[in-house]
Amino acid sequence: MKPFDQRVAIVTGASSGIGRATAERLARDGATVFAMARRAERLDELQQQYPNIHPAVCDVSDHDALEQQVEQAVKQCGRIDILVNNAGFSYYTRHHETSLEQWRETQAVNVEAMFALAKLVVPLMCDQNYGRIVNVSSTQAIAAESVVGAYAASKGAINAWSRALAVDLAEHGILVNVVAPGCTRTEMSVIDGVDETESEFFQEWYVRQRKIPLARPGTSEEIANAIVFLCGDQCTYITGQTLVVDGGLTITF
Repeated sequence: MKPFDQRVAIVTGASSGIGRATAERLARDGATVFAMARRAERLDELQQQYPNIHPAVCDVSDHDALEQQVEQAVKQCGRIDILVNNAGFSYYTRHHETSLEQWRETQAVNVEAMFALAKLVVPLMCDQNYGRIVNVSSTQAIAAESVVGAYAASKGAINAWSRALAVDLAEHGILVNVVAPGCTRTEMSVIDGVDETESEFFQEWYVRQRKIPLARPGTSEEIANAIVFLCGDQCTYITGQTLVVDGGLTITF
């Protein structure tokens, strides 16, 4: 028996980075995974590697599309046990240069999509008296920097909403937690064609001077390990918590 045999999971932002690593790990451990993302070719590649991964091509800000994908998952499997809300993105602009449209788009993808998906799957989890919801935020919700104000606001909202949701759903056997990654090497770490984790500034400040005590960026697989723990049956008495996975970044001055 594998740890997630007979479990059914939805993972958003599954075509790359943390979402892809999470989908792969759950699939290796036996789960049936509905991998949500916009890039169909990436999801097809995943399915070729893991037949128990099912592509669910959609934009998470399209709530009608989300409903169709959840209905399809339930039609195929009859249940949803795990929801990993991972999809997210950011604009990199200072406040006075950020438009209201950019602000709203950031909240729509990073926060509202999580709300919409939870609305769709929670009734199923309540009927089962079992569920695991893991929402991915960021250390930007804890220790912010410039040019990511809309993103930081969305991640702070995820942390607060997840705590409230955990209280709301506890009586139904549903655990809700957050994983907050720090500096992680993914497609999102590439800004204007440069991977910020390989820049001279990053290497000097975060690595050589150990602003990150472990002196390196994280990997998608390391973040996925934390997410998968919170998705599993070994997690039975943790809810409403934010697990920071940042190599120690937020404990330094």
